[in-house]
Amino acid sequence: MHLNSKLLFEKYAIDFFKNGNKVLEIGPAGFPSVYSKVVSNNTLQWHTLDIGEGYIDKGELNPLHILSNDEYHYPIEDNTFDIVLAGQVMEHVKSIWRWVEELKRIIKPGGYIILVSPVSWAYHEAPVDCWRIYPEGMKTLMEEKGLQIIVNLFESLEKEKHLSQVETIPGNSFFDLDGNLPRDLKSKIRMNKFISGIPYFKRFSFPIQVAYDNICIAQK
Repeated sequence: MHLNSKLLFEKYAIDFFKNGNKVLEIGPAGFPSVYSKVVSNNTLQWHTLDIGEGYIDKGELNPLHILSNDEYHYPIEDNTFDIVLAGQVMEHVKSIWRWVEELKRIIKPGGYIILVSPVSWAYHEAPVDCWRIYPEGMKTLMEEKGLQIIVNLFESLEKEKHLSQVETIPGNSFFDLDGNLPRDLKSKIRMNKFISGIPYFKRFSFPIQVAYDNICIAQK
């Protein structure tokens, strides 16, 4: 989980969560998860799911947590959830076409699949890292599975909200979830702003990495 993912979710996905919805979040970040805290609706039944035979967490566990030994078939009945959500998961799924088919199976007719996935991040295995998907590829995948695209785009809200006056390049995120940068990067940004106004020294400035992510919301 990183700041740009959280910002995209806040901007595009919150309005799809309605009172009483049954939600499944795959690969949650903590409990309560970051996404569930962003939605902040205690009428939701917020289930979570991880792959593996055991789940180790030093904190409190979600009583609605589900374990699956099969990443392409979950122990869940057809048409169970109003929303299935996965952030920073899709890049780690080897056969994404099989996976999306499973997500479609477990959402109700009219339900939504919400996916947030990196576009610019460097390789990061967990335990594998397979995909970077732009909107055109996501559209093809969803339409092939008979899903209707509602939202499908990529952008960096980190740049828009926090570094609009600074030269940036696509890359990893260095913000924490509250929008704070490490002290050394803050110093470099101040230096960049200072030398950018001096023609001779401007060539010594360097861009700051920000994350670009794709968010896709598709309906069954």
